[in-house]
Amino acid sequence: MSHRSAIGGLQRSAGLLAPPSRPGRDPAGFTLLEILVVLALFGLISALLIGGSGALLRAVGREDAENTALGAIAAARHGAVLAGQTLQLRFDEKTRVLDWGAGHADLAGGDGVRLLPPAKLSAVLIGGRVQEEALAGVRFYADGTCDPFRLEIVREKNSRILAIDPWTCTVLAPDAAARSR
Repeated sequence: MSHRSAIGGLQRSAGLLAPPSRPGRDPAGFTLLEILVVLALFGLISALLIGGSGALLRAVGREDAENTALGAIAAARHGAVLAGQTLQLRFDEKTRVLDWGAGHADLAGGDGVRLLPPAKLSAVLIGGRVQEEALAGVRFYADGTCDPFRLEIVREKNSRILAIDPWTCTVLAPDAAARSR
């Protein structure tokens, strides 16, 4: 008997069992199934990343109107202090511009803003939503204060209302805004 003998389809070589070799097959290659699984995983990960990046880009665009409006409020306050006189911030809906006399800020996109009074004294319920009359303008004084008001950021069908502190002309924290009502 030779040192190589076939036992049940396996070849015995130097005391080790090895699977039978198939002619023309490279044992280091990938099977079609392995390649398809990897491609499916790449597709799944790509779909998640593309969907997530779209939401991220929409979120960045949403913050533009808010950042622009808050920047205009800060600039109006700064301009009033530097000039030593009262400035008035107004929003023109036709041109979509926040104007305070010493400068202006353009609102990009379909977002809008409204300057609202601090209390809901003239509220009317229409279709389940409270409609408030917007202020014509907000005054910023030379001492760095402003009229009390709220800023409404309008995005499509949604809106967000930010209470503005009249002493610092910055956004009140949500819990401080609730206490001031």
